[in-house]
Amino acid sequence: MFKKWIAMLLAVGFLAGCDQKAQASLLPEMDNFHFVAQQAREKNIPIMIMFTAYHCEFCSQVDAAVLTPMMRGGLYDGYAMYMRKVSTDNSRQLVFSPSETLSKFDFARMYRADITPTVIFVDWRGLPVAEPLVGSMDVQLYAAMIHQRLNVAYERIGNPMRLPVNPDQMRRPLP
Repeated sequence: MFKKWIAMLLAVGFLAGCDQKAQASLLPEMDNFHFVAQQAREKNIPIMIMFTAYHCEFCSQVDAAVLTPMMRGGLYDGYAMYMRKVSTDNSRQLVFSPSETLSKFDFARMYRADITPTVIFVDWRGLPVAEPLVGSMDVQLYAAMIHQRLNVAYERIGNPMRLPVNPDQMRRPLP
């Protein structure tokens, strides 16, 4: 009887862990760059893309500790930027323009995202508007670095919006 209880507790713990892992990321996968780019153009905001891979432990950490909380708070996606991820080991094609599709791996190569995670900031045309974040760093600094990159991007695309240096001060609407 004791062994059955142990087995049942282990099974429940395993299943709970699987459910938690499956629900961990809120960052949408980029399948249609053209569609997101048109939205970014209308709002005059940049697109942040994290290039990730299934085996990338640092990618999961950045997603869980920084990007998913940013998505959950509702202060960023569709307002301060569009946030997407591209899984470079995903075999689906990505719509880049009405007449062009390419593999997600080739999309990453186009931006020289050879290391995961790589986070880039582009305008609606797909042109880089801030320096990428390559690799992993202290999680506390990551959101601040994203804010810094976004402020550079806003300046380059002619958007007067500016984010506070400290992400804890992020509010809507921005001054």
